[in-house]
Amino acid sequence: MIETEGHLKEKFEGFNNFDTIFEFDNGAKWQQAEYKYHYHYAYRPHAKVIREGGNYFLIVDGLDNKVMVRKVS
Repeated sequence: MIETEGHLKEKFEGFNNFDTIFEFDNGAKWQQAEYKYHYHYAYRPHAKVIREGGNYFLIVDGLDNKVMVRKVS
């Protein structure tokens, strides 16, 4: 189930740490919720947050892996 879909604001530099915030053009903000490091630069990539079971995952176009996230209020 897709929770949020669109373009990430500004530059995307991959997955880094628990402090990493991913903001969509529509204002939705998601924070990385697991340790995963993967550098990948893209400007305003298309991305989506999906729900699998009780967890949310960010999927970014051009990457083969996803990262667990949680909604920032």
